[in-house]
Amino acid sequence: MANSPPAPGFGKSRSPTDESRDSILAPLWLQEAERAAKRHCTILITGETGVGKGHLANFIHQNSPRANQPFVPINCGAIPETLMDSQLFGHAKGAFSDARREHPGMIRAAAGGTIFLDEIGELTSSAQIRMLRLLQEFEVQPVGYSEPVEVDVRVLSATNRSLEDAVASRSFREDLLYRLDVIRVEVPPLRQRRNEIADLILQFNEEFCRIHRTPTLDFHPEAVECLIRHPWPGNIRQLRTVIERLHVLCESPHVTPKTLQDVSKLDLIESRGVPSTARFDLSAQRKQMIEVHLEQGGTVESFAKGIGVHRSTVYRWLKPT
Repeated sequence: MANSPPAPGFGKSRSPTDESRDSILAPLWLQEAERAAKRHCTILITGETGVGKGHLANFIHQNSPRANQPFVPINCGAIPETLMDSQLFGHAKGAFSDARREHPGMIRAAAGGTIFLDEIGELTSSAQIRMLRLLQEFEVQPVGYSEPVEVDVRVLSATNRSLEDAVASRSFREDLLYRLDVIRVEVPPLRQRRNEIADLILQFNEEFCRIHRTPTLDFHPEAVECLIRHPWPGNIRQLRTVIERLHVLCESPHVTPKTLQDVSKLDLIESRGVPSTARFDLSAQRKQMIEVHLEQGGTVESFAKGIGVHRSTVYRWLKPT
């Protein structure tokens, strides 16, 4: 959505002016993703569970020429093996006993746009063959069809395991890996992106204010430092869960290190001895996010709508402290 606050861990779609201004600040992996977004090539996104691979796929789509076309995320691991071919590639009426009507399939549903195949390593051998045909010939063979059907779709995929190991064990086709892996973007774990954690806290804080209709949590600087220092084995997904738990269980909106310890149940590293100048001021960080949104052509109203608060709240956040 244009002029909306960014998805967790990534920026919004950007103009060439934004790109030239911000490229020096963006990490190399995100710069590569943004450059590749403008081409039709396949992109394989790798990284640990919870790092935001799906958000990056959406970011790539939003920064591509297909941004106004469908973006269809597909979790390959959630599709039963017996239904994978028909769910992905479609089927004709009567193709099998339960095929009472024709089904176009998820891939054709994304025609003109982008499909994102999460957990790509879970594709069955039959689906791998059909996917290879899509990438080579730009066509799919629905179950029960005698002729293939042309389809214009961009393919993004993701995995949290080694596809090279899967190739070695013969559970994944090597030729398909080559087709999927034109560009590979590895998303680092959150423990290697600690400078993003304060922004993520803000985003999740506002998200759960809207969802649970709770007050904005006021994080003490030492509480923020505790969260920044935590190793986050579950990455962004785990951080999001912790912020939601705080919204649900906290009796006071003031979050201290003790609150974190009591509510989150995390084994937190305390921030004792950290100079106050090194601590994150969450209010200042939030104000900076609003100012960046305004600089990029957004409005106070669009920012407020994007995070589910009244515009008067955003104006209050912008006031000098």
